[in-house]
Amino acid sequence: MMGPQKKAHLEAAGVKFTTVSDWLGLTQAESDHIEIGLALRFLLRGMRKRAGLTQAQAAKRLKTSQSRFSKMENGAPSVSLDLLITSALGLGATFREVGEAIASWPGEPKVEEGAADAVADGPPDGSLTKREASATRPVRRTRSAKAA
Repeated sequence: MMGPQKKAHLEAAGVKFTTVSDWLGLTQAESDHIEIGLALRFLLRGMRKRAGLTQAQAAKRLKTSQSRFSKMENGAPSVSLDLLITSALGLGATFREVGEAIASWPGEPKVEEGAADAVADGPPDGSLTKREASATRPVRRTRSAKAA
């Protein structure tokens, strides 16, 4: 990490600091899409490791090939967010874990204050499906999520 004095010295010398998104000319939506994909890849890898599975074993559970699973974990452009979410759920992630993985990612999209609390509380009438009710249990953090 660069110290403030070094950064000031470089800026005085004419170096301009920018984000990768600015450098590539990405919109906020494009940048958020990339960040969400990163968060989901780390979640998927964490779910696999927590279950003590190899990529081949995880792929077999998901009825896909090891090479396709590797592409999911390593960010191949052909892998959709939908596939990452479905695969994480297939390895045992809860809805809440998927949401938490995205919300706690360092490059998280901007969320209005209180919006996360409203989602966590569930519907006002208290009606939850069996799947949603299981998602309200405490989040199990993976090593990858803690390190991120």
